[in-house]
Amino acid sequence: MHKILIEVKRNTLSFSLYDSKKKVENLNNTNVINTEKMVFSDNYINDNLDLVVSFFNLVVLKKNINKVIVSINAIFPLVFRIINNISNIKNVILLEDKAISCIIFEHLLESNYIENFECYSISSFMYDKLDIEKEMVVKSRCEVLFVSKFMEENEFNTYSDVYYKKSINVSNKLDKYDKDDIESFFRFNNKIRVINLYLVSKDLVNYIIDMIEKYNKKNVKILLHQEDDEREIITLADDTINSNKKLFKNNNIKLKVSYTKEYRDKNTMKQVNLNFFRFILILFIILAILIGVIFSIKYKEDTDEINTEMDELNEAIDLNQIDEFIAEEEDIIIEDEEEKQPSKNTSGNSGYVSPYYRKFSQVFDDLIKINDETVGWLKVNNTKINYPVTQHSDNDYYLNYSYYKKKNSHGWIFMDYRNKIDILDKNTIIYGHRNSKGLMFGTLKNVLEKSWYTNKNNQVITFNTLNQDMKWQIFSIYTLKNTNDYLITNFSSDTTYTNFISKIKGRSIYDFGVEVDVDDNILTLSTCYNGPEHRLVVHAKLIK
Repeated sequence: MHKILIEVKRNTLSFSLYDSKKKVENLNNTNVINTEKMVFSDNYINDNLDLVVSFFNLVVLKKNINKVIVSINAIFPLVFRIINNISNIKNVILLEDKAISCIIFEHLLESNYIENFECYSISSFMYDKLDIEKEMVVKSRCEVLFVSKFMEENEFNTYSDVYYKKSINVSNKLDKYDKDDIESFFRFNNKIRVINLYLVSKDLVNYIIDMIEKYNKKNVKILLHQEDDEREIITLADDTINSNKKLFKNNNIKLKVSYTKEYRDKNTMKQVNLNFFRFILILFIILAILIGVIFSIKYKEDTDEINTEMDELNEAIDLNQIDEFIAEEEDIIIEDEEEKQPSKNTSGNSGYVSPYYRKFSQVFDDLIKINDETVGWLKVNNTKINYPVTQHSDNDYYLNYSYYKKKNSHGWIFMDYRNKIDILDKNTIIYGHRNSKGLMFGTLKNVLEKSWYTNKNNQVITFNTLNQDMKWQIFSIYTLKNTNDYLITNFSSDTTYTNFISKIKGRSIYDFGVEVDVDDNILTLSTCYNGPEHRLVVHAKLIK
């Protein structure tokens, strides 16, 4: 039980925790009411709320009070129960130098009379929501609106960002502010479909499962990302699924491990080696049988007997089955061999045409009929890059699926799931595999040739969306070790954006002499370079 000290100072009601060392007349234990200083227990307020509200309504009217000051954030929910029923209270100030919690935010959304609210710091999406829905004037004493690591990483700048977000990233080592904002997200968002967890731990996974269960989220896929110790994360995933079977089944929750490229490459080589040894074993068996046949033929005198034995041998060895087995083994390595080469249909029938060799119509209405996740078209001069661009709810799907949405290791060209095409973000990012056959971003390496990047005709990229046709002027080309520091779609301030532009221009292998300022939108192309540890990156600004 806590005791609350309530003081009347001019036109203000002040609420704070009662210090037992100070002697103050207790309203509950005396027949003489001192309306300058009063002490109530939290239990008394909760049990006699109507009486307390009526009393303070009279005090407020008599003293002409219109403002409330709360010393610590923790008691605000209790104070709110009182003041939300008093129409004269228009102004509220929280004195504690601490960001407001999602609980306080929820109370403010339910307020009847508060017009002005002051606190130390408040998340930008809360600020936006209170301004739009409640027309509440919010003042933050902190110069910069508070943004937790979770809010910054997921680029939550408005309430609509929080409400409509379909995919979030959550990293380990969450502090209290992160947890408050994550809980706020789960409380208000009804669209979440993908949760990416990084630097995964058991505590982090359990915390997210608790949030899903607490706020009854459905149809959610949880992806566990880990750079090393894959066996440990696989065990964690299995244990989590087994211990939450009922929740996962009822709410259609999927939990998967998103393997690193190094891990996939390593295990692919194991599979290739295993298939190779199987193939050698089959050849050895065939050779042994053939040697046996030749030996039999050499020492048989009767031709009829020889022919009979050969017939028996043909029945024993079904070469078609061997061919099918080898094809199956190759499919394991290649995944979708039917899309490996163009169709060589000479019979006049329509047949299958691989998307990697098909010339698509640049009519978006036609493209959307093929793939409803089509968002644009990308063309880079003097390369083979001339493809429709897709976008999924995560950045994993089109690493392993073709434009026909069929499993294929070549993947497809895709736009970052965070980007929008109706209103462009500051940085629109497009990814693609660097294929050795020149497919997808396989020929993006051309941009590193001096003869390419000094050619004016090559320095303008075409990237059109469903909404508009656009040209983009290249201002930076470079390679670097794998990092995410250039994969930022929006920026918290003009200064942050200016510093970002300065950094990526400074990396360029060539000075294109192109000025980029805070009002410009940019396009980023990203692919692997000389293995998974390096990236090839191209940046261009929108010119029309």
